[in-house]
Amino acid sequence: MASYKERILEAIRNSKVGLTTVDVAKHADISKTTVIKYLSVLNSEGQVEFVEVGPSKLWKLKSEDRSTEKTAHRQLETKLDAEGLPIVDIDLCNGDDKTIYFSFRVKPEHICLLMKRANKCLCSYVVNSR
Repeated sequence: MASYKERILEAIRNSKVGLTTVDVAKHADISKTTVIKYLSVLNSEGQVEFVEVGPSKLWKLKSEDRSTEKTAHRQLETKLDAEGLPIVDIDLCNGDDKTIYFSFRVKPEHICLLMKRANKCLCSYVVNSR
C-alpha cells in the first residue's frame, strides 16, 4: 500500500486547480490531522505549495516552472554563444584628456550600431557638460 506522502501527492496531482486540506484528506482517505502534518513536511521539502484563498489554503504540487527552466537554458546558451564572440576594444575620446575605454564581446554586425549609440552619448555628454 502507498505511503501517506504518496497518497497525498497523488490526490493533489489528480486535481487540476489544487485541493483544500479537507479535500486532500478525503481524496487520500487519511485523517485531516495526519494530512496537515504531512502537508507541512511536503511543503518544507518543496514538493507542494499552497495559495491562500480566503480563509482556506489551496494545495498544489510545487510548480515545475518550465518558463524559468527555459529562461535559464536560454541564458546558458547566450553565455556560451557570447564566449565565442570576438573581444572588441573601443576607445572614446573627445579630444581632451577624457577617454572612455570599453572592452567586451559583441557580434561584429552590431559594432556599427554600438559606435553610433556611443557617439550620440558622447555628443550629448559634451553638449550637456558645457
